[in-house]
Amino acid sequence: MDNTASLSLRWVKGYTTQNVLFVSNNTICYPCGNYLIFVDIDTQEQKVLQCESGSIGAFTTNSTKKIVAFAEQRLKPSIYLYTFPELTETAVLVDGAELDYTLLEFSYTGSYFASFSSIPEFSLTIWNWKTSIRLCSESIKSIQPTVLSFNPMNQLQLCLASEECLLLWNIEQCDDFHILNRINVKLPAEDGSVAAPEYVGMDPDISALTYYGPKMLISAQAGLVGNMANTFMPQELHKPVVQPVSVCWTPNSDLYVGCKKGHLLLVDAELHKAVVLATPSIEELPKDNMNDRPSPKIMMSVYPALNPCAVNTLAFHTKGLFTAGADGTLYCIKVKPQGVEVEECLSAATPIRNITFSIDYESLLIATTEGSVHIYKPSQQDNVTTLLDIHSGDFVSAALLGTGKKYCVSARITGVVQVWSIVDGERISTLSLAVKITDMVSCSSSNYVAVGTETGHIYCINLVKVENPHLIHQIQLHNMPVQCLKCDHGGQYLMVGYSDGHVVFVNAKPSKQFKVVGYTEVKGEIMGCSLAYHMSKKIVNCLTLACQAGDEKTHGATRLTKFDLAGELTSASSASIDHRGMMSNTAIQKQQCQTELPLTSVVLDTNQHIYGYCTLTRTIYKYKIIRGKSKGTFNLITQTKVEGHQLGPGFLYLSANQQCLASIAKDGFIQLRDVNSMALQLEAQCHSHYSGGVKSIVLSLDCQTILTTGFHDGTLVCNTERLDMAGSERSKEMLDFNRSMTSMLEQSCVTEDKILIVFEHRKDDHSSKDKLDIASGSSFFSSGTRSILSVSSQSIQSVSSSMRSIQKMDGYRYPESTWLETKMAEAIEKDNRKHSEAKAKLKQGIEKLRRTIKMMMLENESVPEIEQLDQHEFNLDLKEQKRLHGEGEEKVAKVRETIEMENLANQYLCEVIKRECWDKMAVKGRTLEAFFSGLAVTNYPMRERSNDELELLRKIIQQRTIELIDLKARKDIVETPPKKDEKEDEEAEDEDSKEEENTALKGSLTCQCGVVNHYLYKQLDLHTKDEKINQIVLLQDVIYNIKTAFNKEFDATFKQKEVEIARVKDRTTRMKEIMHQLDMDEEVWLPMMSNKEMPEREFEVQDSEITAERYLTPEQKQKLEEEYKAEQLRLLAAKADNWRERALKDMMGGVLETKKSDILKMEIPVPSFMDKAEYEWTEEQAKQAKEYAIKEQELNEEKDKYRKTLESELKKLQSSIAESTSNFDDTMNKLFEKKVRTEMIIYQEELKICNLVFSLRIEEEIQIRDAQLNYLLAEQKDFMFLKSQMTQSTKVTVDRFRETYDDLVAEDRLLDRGFRKEFSDVSASMVDQLYKLYKRRPKVQMQRIQVATANPFDDQLQSVDDGYANFLAAVEELDSIDFKPEALNPAIWDRFCDSRRKKIESEHQVKLKAVTLAEMQMFLQRRMEEDDNSGQFINNLTQELNNLREIKSQFQLNLMVQLVLKQGQVEVLSSDFIPDYSNSILLHKGVVEDLNSTIQLLGERKVASMVERKDFRKKIVQVEWECQKMLMQMDDLRNKIRDILKLRITKQAQMYLSEANYENQINANIMGMERSVEGQEKFHSKVVKQKQEIIKQLEKQITQLKREIKVIDQQLKEQHISFSERQNIQEMTIRSDHDARIRFRDLMQHNKLMELSRTQAEDIAILRNELERQRMKTFPILAEAEQYAHN
Repeated sequence: MDNTASLSLRWVKGYTTQNVLFVSNNTICYPCGNYLIFVDIDTQEQKVLQCESGSIGAFTTNSTKKIVAFAEQRLKPSIYLYTFPELTETAVLVDGAELDYTLLEFSYTGSYFASFSSIPEFSLTIWNWKTSIRLCSESIKSIQPTVLSFNPMNQLQLCLASEECLLLWNIEQCDDFHILNRINVKLPAEDGSVAAPEYVGMDPDISALTYYGPKMLISAQAGLVGNMANTFMPQELHKPVVQPVSVCWTPNSDLYVGCKKGHLLLVDAELHKAVVLATPSIEELPKDNMNDRPSPKIMMSVYPALNPCAVNTLAFHTKGLFTAGADGTLYCIKVKPQGVEVEECLSAATPIRNITFSIDYESLLIATTEGSVHIYKPSQQDNVTTLLDIHSGDFVSAALLGTGKKYCVSARITGVVQVWSIVDGERISTLSLAVKITDMVSCSSSNYVAVGTETGHIYCINLVKVENPHLIHQIQLHNMPVQCLKCDHGGQYLMVGYSDGHVVFVNAKPSKQFKVVGYTEVKGEIMGCSLAYHMSKKIVNCLTLACQAGDEKTHGATRLTKFDLAGELTSASSASIDHRGMMSNTAIQKQQCQTELPLTSVVLDTNQHIYGYCTLTRTIYKYKIIRGKSKGTFNLITQTKVEGHQLGPGFLYLSANQQCLASIAKDGFIQLRDVNSMALQLEAQCHSHYSGGVKSIVLSLDCQTILTTGFHDGTLVCNTERLDMAGSERSKEMLDFNRSMTSMLEQSCVTEDKILIVFEHRKDDHSSKDKLDIASGSSFFSSGTRSILSVSSQSIQSVSSSMRSIQKMDGYRYPESTWLETKMAEAIEKDNRKHSEAKAKLKQGIEKLRRTIKMMMLENESVPEIEQLDQHEFNLDLKEQKRLHGEGEEKVAKVRETIEMENLANQYLCEVIKRECWDKMAVKGRTLEAFFSGLAVTNYPMRERSNDELELLRKIIQQRTIELIDLKARKDIVETPPKKDEKEDEEAEDEDSKEEENTALKGSLTCQCGVVNHYLYKQLDLHTKDEKINQIVLLQDVIYNIKTAFNKEFDATFKQKEVEIARVKDRTTRMKEIMHQLDMDEEVWLPMMSNKEMPEREFEVQDSEITAERYLTPEQKQKLEEEYKAEQLRLLAAKADNWRERALKDMMGGVLETKKSDILKMEIPVPSFMDKAEYEWTEEQAKQAKEYAIKEQELNEEKDKYRKTLESELKKLQSSIAESTSNFDDTMNKLFEKKVRTEMIIYQEELKICNLVFSLRIEEEIQIRDAQLNYLLAEQKDFMFLKSQMTQSTKVTVDRFRETYDDLVAEDRLLDRGFRKEFSDVSASMVDQLYKLYKRRPKVQMQRIQVATANPFDDQLQSVDDGYANFLAAVEELDSIDFKPEALNPAIWDRFCDSRRKKIESEHQVKLKAVTLAEMQMFLQRRMEEDDNSGQFINNLTQELNNLREIKSQFQLNLMVQLVLKQGQVEVLSSDFIPDYSNSILLHKGVVEDLNSTIQLLGERKVASMVERKDFRKKIVQVEWECQKMLMQMDDLRNKIRDILKLRITKQAQMYLSEANYENQINANIMGMERSVEGQEKFHSKVVKQKQEIIKQLEKQITQLKREIKVIDQQLKEQHISFSERQNIQEMTIRSDHDARIRFRDLMQHNKLMELSRTQAEDIAILRNELERQRMKTFPILAEAEQYAHN
């Protein structure tokens, strides 16, 4: 290879993610990667335009001018404009964006071009594409528009739409100065209602104060000032709005808008309001299919009879509005006054991306998202042509089929396999697999490709017949995705690599039934593999690149593994491959190596060289393989290293002749190098780094054809390499290798393709699975190959039989297993059969051992507990026991850790709650409960006030002290001392109203609690913000004091309860003793403090609360044992002989003194003789018996007396307890009542605080609104300043241009005046004749051929045609000799023609300047109107600001006062009384008279007050009248000033004052106006002729319809003749029906005629309005003059 190599593009295939557009009437265009592809819709020929600088971003076309524009993807991109079909560059637009363009659009007519740039500008730019000048730009922040479209009827209007907003832009021009005027169209909500009101939260009458104060805007309530306040919308008022995704203009300049969720809008061109024409409805889907569809189908149903349709892309036609969307159906929507009709036109079966019409609107382009493009003709609804069907999606790989001379194959990630022609790129066939493809490779020894999938399958596709590909073989080797799939150049083996390190080898020849040879394992994740084929040795060298655990995958891998595959491996001998299918490392000579640098790609050649690409250093290394120091290893020596690509990672590819090394990377370039010198021979960019660069590359055997695929651009590129190697040694070697390799592969293909055909027939013929028809297979071959087939028929039969056996075995034994799993199962089954006897013996021994252990366990349960063994000691499998124990410990550790973390979190939460709610409380919260009444009173938990709060309170008190002193001093100075009588009356009144003032005016009953704060403001004195804040602090202090006072009483009551409980406990103790003495078994009530009363108990955990066994540490256990032993020793010592206690017990019953309480237990011992009969007693015994009876009687009397004493004492104790508890309950009732009063007072004070806080909030809202108005006012003033500057500059520009125009008019007049001087050498009569010819102008009419066209914008195209060229052509005719006067010299005629041409050119320039001047004047007028609007807006803001300040002052004066009224004093109306006296009472007359006198006194006072108020109001009315009078005078003065300001000197007056020759100037103006009127009349006649021609066309159509009606009438007559017999028979019965039909026919005919007349009248009215509008638009001055004339 020499440096003269070059790369030429052959063809490009792929699809786009952008829209497909028309570039001419019969050519479409779409971008694909770095290329623009043009397709002729008639011949389907393709042209390709390559972007030299990289990938193509946004693009658009101008089909009327046949221009295509696209933006490149790079920093500071440019926009290139090319003409079609020349594909020559016409313009380059630069400096419009920093990073990227997202939208481009041509104007329908004219030279305007619009672009929208993304981050960081977000700007809309208008260009003049003919001059490559940027006209104007406008920044639009925070939106991402998706649609940009010019109005076809007005090139100065365009639409920019995004999913958030819809913007209309008007381009305004003043000579060379352009600006963009923005109009924001308010989008409706999804339900069709208004999304949001303009002023949210503002009442119509803001000056009317409500009970709670003025109501402000929600933005003011939210505290927003600035730009955000203008757009703020609360969440509860926010409604989801429609999301525009497509727009379409109408001939009336209205705008159809298609929305994301199926809404269809119509935007009025003049009002700029959106109307919802159709709303979507969600189609109900079955529950079973809900998971199959990603989202519900958005449909549209406007009326019940309307068929649903999806809205995603729009195109307007004379037949209606065509729409399409995700459902893949094309609809035609006809919007009529009576409703909307929808017609289904076409179903594409796939989602449609965009639709667009050709220039003549005869063809509709339909582009789908799946890679198909259709042409639909609305005039021929059944005529649908599929122009492209190439599918979409990223390519996985591309491969050359066989020797690579005719066909190539590509595979997409979506499972689509396609065959292409190498010559012209024609798509031959397509096969779609329902799997996700990860890699693909072509076998060079046979015409098939192998595809690897994510499921681990390998699919073999037969391509012997490229027009009809078939899947002939599939196998799942592993259950993981295929990482790499390679085939050697000799077509011997398929190498399949998986991410877990498994490398499987499959025989690549169909004659070997794609038999799996075996597998080996590589440590790490496989990143790549390479195969090198020795054509002479028939050996395949393999190399894998694997990533180890510590390697970074993005940088590459470092472990290389090399092994060799020889022919003897296919025999599956036990020496090379074991019964599990794993290859022996010795047999395949497996060797490993560790590289110093991580590599992303490696390739291996047959000369023991390895080529690797390092992404970190961006270098390509050439290594030499040498023997390693240890067995099974090899080392690498770096021979050469060269610089690689700029962006990584990079990948390498070695050609079949091993002379060319290709490298690809993410930068999109491909590099070709000589493997010997590593010199760069060729570098070319095929893809862009924006789309991921190059994914794969394939070289043909002769290295002349290069196929590349991109990562994410979905592009397949075929290039041709041109080499100049004539006569070189290398070229001879390459030709010899190519010749020998091609011969070998072609011979192998002939043999193997026959086997593929057999595979295909056997797969297709399901009825004959066991018998293979060889004769039917031979019919597919030519006569030249029949002998070869007969020779190999035996091998074919063996193939078929082996295939049947393999399929049977795999299908029935392991139906869902992979090859590796099947091999493992077979190996296990084989081992089981081999060692079955040994396993049986082991099972018997284990069973015997199990029985022995069970007996031991049963025996262990019968022995004593101390002798029993634990269960784990019977486990003989110590390893398993250890493993289970470890797993258990791990689980326990995890559970313990989880519990500890939860406990820690709970403890932290507990500490936080305790710190905030208990520790920081100066007064702890507790509840005090009554003994029996059930009342419970809680105290007020209170925090300790901070130093800041106390300091603030101190400052406020100090301030109030000063204020009160100052107020008292001012009163003493201002007020005069009253007289004595008046003073006494005032003191009496003060005493009477003192209580009323304290209760009613203060608004609370604080004084009743004994808490008085003299520093509080009066409620009527709270006007300023500081006073309200101080009042809030003082009220909080009052509440704190009230709570403190109540807590003191609560604490006293709590202590009282403690004392009572102690007393009750003492009494209950005595009661228990008495009841014990009285042997009474009754329960004694003992009061206790509950946990609510003693809340500190909640922090102490009692032992009784813990139900689980207490855990003791070893130290605690030892301590308890020692204490137990000490106690036992003490008890033993106590049981020893104690003679003192024994003597006391024997002599005195164990006590030294007899207590009185023991009398009930005393018993007199009964004499022993009393058991005998009395007659047996002796005298002494009788005497003793008598004494015993007396003592017993005395003892019983003592017992009775003592028992009564105890009972009375017990009753006293019970009554004492009941009395004390009852008294305490009474105290609790009083405390409860006080708590209720305290709560009421606190709530009253808190209500005051709430009212003050609310008033402060209202005041703050007013301040925020005031700040917002000031902000808007300042902003508007700045804006008005800029506008005024623009207006002034515009005035200067207009004046300068007017001067230029006047000069040009003067020059034109000089030409007219100088005509006779120029031809002074000609006779006067001839000069007059020439002057007439000089003034003569050709009457050129627009040559329009009225042809029925489907283009709704045809008038706009015809109106913009250049008529000046036709005019010049007509002038050429006037310059001919035929129009020359007879006696005129030809030289003078030529001079005359030149002079007339100059005059015509001057007139043309004057007309152009006049039009430009009119536009500039309109531009100036609009700027002046904008200035007036800005001034009015500033005045409105100022007025609103003044009103707001007035409202603020009113709010500060109109205070809310809290009053306390006595219960029952409620004002009622007299009409509410009911004259029912059944429940009335009789009162004394004196009471009523006293009440009446009081009422009379109060009435007199009220009348006096009313009189005083009337007089005061009278003064107010007078002042208001005077104020109104002054305001009216002020308005009169303002009107006079306005009239004086509007009094302007007209142009006529100015001209009269400035011009010397006023009459000539007036004549010139009149002539100009006459010319303008003449032009308008010509234009009017032209429009009238056009409408007349339209009427003629309609009359022709009517004539044609009449002819058709006549034919139908003839047919009806024939039908009537055939039906006449029955009509005569039933004439009498159906006479009424016959009359009804006649009337119905007459009515239908009458309605049709009325409808026709109404339609014609509407058309005439529309034409008149249009004519009037055009006249007013062109000559508004004349229109105003006519209006004034009529008036």
